[in-house]
Amino acid sequence: MNSNIQKFGHLLILLNLLISCNSNKSISELSLTQKAEIKEQIKKEIEEGIKATRTKNIELYMSQLPNDLILIDENGKLISKEQQRENTLRDWAIIDTTLNIEMKIDSIRFLKKDSVIVFTSQSWERMMFQRDGIKTDTVLTTQKHRETWKRNDIGWFGYYIEELGGTILINGKEYNPE
Repeated sequence: MNSNIQKFGHLLILLNLLISCNSNKSISELSLTQKAEIKEQIKKEIEEGIKATRTKNIELYMSQLPNDLILIDENGKLISKEQQRENTLRDWAIIDTTLNIEMKIDSIRFLKKDSVIVFTSQSWERMMFQRDGIKTDTVLTTQKHRETWKRNDIGWFGYYIEELGGTILINGKEYNPE
C-alpha cells in the first residue's frame, strides 16, 4: 500500500469534513441530551451495518454508504460505489457463516453538531472457506477503529475508518498477515 497516497486521500476526506462543519453550531452548544441522541443514532446505524454484514444483505450495506463518500483503494485509485458493491460481494463469498459479530462504541468525541469521532471495538467470528472452497476455518477478528461520522440531509454516516489494531485468530491460533 502506498502510504503517502493513502494519507493524502485521508487528508482530503478530513479537510472536506472540516470545511463542511465550519458554519455549524459549536460543540459547547450541544446539551447532554443532544449528545446522547447523536450517540444513539450512530449506534443504530452501526447496528444496521452489522445486520447487513451478518445477513450478507448488499442493498442494506450499500444504503449505509453516503452518496458523497470518496473511497480510495490501497493503490490510491478512486473506487466507485458499484466497484465497492462488487468488492463486498467478493469478500462475502468466502464467508460461509457469521457466527457472531458485535461492535460497541467505546467513546465519542464531539467536534460539531453534525460531525463526531467515534472510537469502536469490533469482534467478528465467522466460518470462512479455505482455498479449496469446501473446508472451512473459524476466523475471529477483533479490531479497534477511529471513525469519522458526519450527518447529512439523510442521516448519520461513517465517512472514514482508521484501524487502530486488533487480532486475527484462525481456528484458535493467532495469525499475523505480515
